[in-house]
Amino acid sequence: MKKRMGKIVSSLLTCTMALGLMACGSSDKSGDTSASTSSSGGKKIEFWNFFTGPDGNNMKKLIDDFNKTNPKYKINNITMAAGDMYQKIPTVVNSGKGVPDLCIVDVARVPMFQSQGILEPMDEILTREPEIKRENYREAVWNTGAIDGKQYSVPLDMGVTGLLYNKKLVEKYAPNVLDDNVVTVDEIMDIIPKAKADDIVTLPVSFFTYEMALSLATQKGGSLFNEDGITPNLNSAELKEAYQTLRDIQEAGGGSEDGDDNLQLFINNMSIFCHTGVWDYNSLMQAEDLDWGMTNTIAYSPDKIVNVSNSNQFVLLKSEARTEEKEIVIADFLDFIRENTMEWARSGQVPASNSADGEQEFQHMPGYFFVSSPEEQNSIAFRSFKYGGIVDDAIFASQNDAIYGSMSVDDFLNQAQQQSEDNIAQQGE
Repeated sequence: MKKRMGKIVSSLLTCTMALGLMACGSSDKSGDTSASTSSSGGKKIEFWNFFTGPDGNNMKKLIDDFNKTNPKYKINNITMAAGDMYQKIPTVVNSGKGVPDLCIVDVARVPMFQSQGILEPMDEILTREPEIKRENYREAVWNTGAIDGKQYSVPLDMGVTGLLYNKKLVEKYAPNVLDDNVVTVDEIMDIIPKAKADDIVTLPVSFFTYEMALSLATQKGGSLFNEDGITPNLNSAELKEAYQTLRDIQEAGGGSEDGDDNLQLFINNMSIFCHTGVWDYNSLMQAEDLDWGMTNTIAYSPDKIVNVSNSNQFVLLKSEARTEEKEIVIADFLDFIRENTMEWARSGQVPASNSADGEQEFQHMPGYFFVSSPEEQNSIAFRSFKYGGIVDDAIFASQNDAIYGSMSVDDFLNQAQQQSEDNIAQQGE
């Protein structure tokens, strides 16, 4: 196989290891904490987030536009790397000092933080702004913040992952394969020999491996945890079959070389398909000589599709310093975001609010595909388990060893299961 361009560790793996699956432009950053203030002087609401990538420009515009409405408190936009922020949160909450008035966290953090007593319910916010309600958001993502009868978060977006396809290469190697908007595993295996003969990658399974595996396992009824939501279920038959499927694609010659920059392969017309997140929209739009689209995750059968998603969510960290006056402005700000969510759609994300659905600009973005029908919206699955982060870490540690054959799928998942059980036991479960 010809030498690949730019061998680097895949950006999503870095993201997910930091538990920031979705906002890759933010949680992928590992630089020093930085602050970007949207107001100078006066009363401020401290807003922590990890939008340090290009998506930060979209959030800054939203904040600046809100501050121009002359609220009693202006939003002070403080951005930092996700890992840094997650280390700071328990410290400031436990000390009661320096707690931000508003914060963005990954959906996977919500149940864990709630169980640790780090979050306050959003009851006061919902009461003050009655339009911040389930009916004005995607129901599935809204429900991820509902715990024990209370709402602990308000969703900003849905970071859906799906299958990029190169239109020219599809026409050459797999005409009509996308007629039903689903590429099956069997179809992938049929394409591989023809593409491999021309040194073209069919599907890099070492990129967004976890999301593809979760999608395939969920299609067969599998889950990362048992029904109690606490006991991991990583060595299940469904997850074993999913990872074996991806390994089979790699062994058949359909994947990329270890270390390849898989998104760059796609951008350079060297890969027919590539699984990634909707947030790569702006990078793809800047690519020259690339005619592309986005569709559902690969499936065993076209009648059962699952698209794994993440979500950035607004939360209130426990604080005695947050005043009623600040809560009023926070409610106004969240409703402003809901009404003006088209700006966030421009970052590449699928807004959690449905207020942009009638906008032609949004309808021409690839993310709209995933909310364009009830069937597509129902295909979206979230990972919002209390100990999801522990399982993520265990999976990430060795999944590429299983994909590239240095470890069997059984050994990989058994090891991940044991590691998860041990680390959860240390949490007191």
